[in-house]
Amino acid sequence: MVTEEEGQRLLEENARLHKQLADVTVQLVRLTARVEQLLAQLGRDSSNSSKPSSTDAPWKNVKRRPPSAPSGKKRGGQPGHEPHKREMLDPTESWDIAPADRCRHCGADGGPDTVVAGDEWVHQVVELVAAASVRNYHMPVQQCVRCGRRVRAGLPHGVPPTATGPRLQAAIATLVAKYGLSREDVHGALDELFGIKLSVGAIQEVTDRAAQATRPAVQDIAEQLMAASSKHCDETGWRHDGHRAWVWVLCSAMGAFFRVDPNRSREAFLRLLPRLEGVIHTDRWRVYDIIEAELRQLCHSHLRRDIQALIDLGPATAALGKDLLAASDALFHEWHRFVRGDLDRIGLQVAMAPVQARWSELAATAAKHDHKRARALGKDLVKHWASLWAFVDHEGAEPTNNRAERDIRPSVLIRKTNGGTRSDLGAEFVGNLQSVIATARCQGVRVVDWLEQVFEAWWSPVPLPKLLPRPTG
Repeated sequence: MVTEEEGQRLLEENARLHKQLADVTVQLVRLTARVEQLLAQLGRDSSNSSKPSSTDAPWKNVKRRPPSAPSGKKRGGQPGHEPHKREMLDPTESWDIAPADRCRHCGADGGPDTVVAGDEWVHQVVELVAAASVRNYHMPVQQCVRCGRRVRAGLPHGVPPTATGPRLQAAIATLVAKYGLSREDVHGALDELFGIKLSVGAIQEVTDRAAQATRPAVQDIAEQLMAASSKHCDETGWRHDGHRAWVWVLCSAMGAFFRVDPNRSREAFLRLLPRLEGVIHTDRWRVYDIIEAELRQLCHSHLRRDIQALIDLGPATAALGKDLLAASDALFHEWHRFVRGDLDRIGLQVAMAPVQARWSELAATAAKHDHKRARALGKDLVKHWASLWAFVDHEGAEPTNNRAERDIRPSVLIRKTNGGTRSDLGAEFVGNLQSVIATARCQGVRVVDWLEQVFEAWWSPVPLPKLLPRPTG
């Protein structure tokens, strides 16, 4: 028989065990959530987060986009695809080859009489002649009979006062800014390929001069982009003078404007784009919230990565993620019909009505979801609802910010290879030359040719060339 004292002891022991079980349960829930968080972090890649593709492990089979049904098409060019052939260049030399004296197919003897008139095969060989043009200008030095000082003759008109000519300076700026070579690499390449021996300091002087010479053209690019009816913005991390900084981009179909800023703040955004006019495409970074909601277009490609992350999290969020992905597929299906010309603007608005209704339903469901990440995405969709659909009503708007992401990608590669910038003029060189390169690509202009004109005009009274045609009207 259990005594009262033993009963009391058993009750206390039972209470202690219950409390211990409750503590263990709480700890288990906390650790389970932590494991889920770490697994999600471990599973992050370029397909389900904002991580760049360069961070993906080479042995990992990363989905570059959310999965879709196989198209059934073979690899390679499709029927109707315009073939790309090697372009024949204008020859500097030509050689006439004697006709064959024997058929290489059947071995029959032949001669000039068997050659079909007018039929000819041209084999073109392109060779690099690695030789620099070096010009010496011998300038007499005389002594003034009045003051006794030595007087050197002046250079002829059009001859640069530097040791490098306009074409070489344009090539140096292009190698550094477009192809991401360091100053040391350019120094080695010029010596090894062309026998040109320039110090790293001389190469740095060229890049500094390029930053200054391109200022008027870049300012013109910035002004025209600010006035565009549709534009894209983005930013990426940078390193300047040993501190964290950011490269910002403002771009459109006509070109791009870049600038390096020490901040990623609202003030930094307004330094990039002082006038918030027209439709502005962005991601969901909070500094862009100052844009009028109806004139801001959020990037649906970013949303697809967030949706893919819900699918990858596991069963708790996979169903919702798949529904959102199907809704995203429907959105892009109608958009591509519009781009192909199958729908006009009114047709797009009509086709998007049921798509928007489905998105609204799923956003409300996600906002009430038990999982934190799904709930956060749902609340974000509800909060920025008006900014999801500017492309439906505004000419020139698109459902993605892919244009800005493509344009800013070279800056990421330069940061990885060169480590950033150390001076304000170096930061200006990055901003100005990236602006020139991206705009030249949009305008179909060869960067090195345009830069050569800029350097030629730098010492001449002729106007500096522009990259963008002036707007009419």
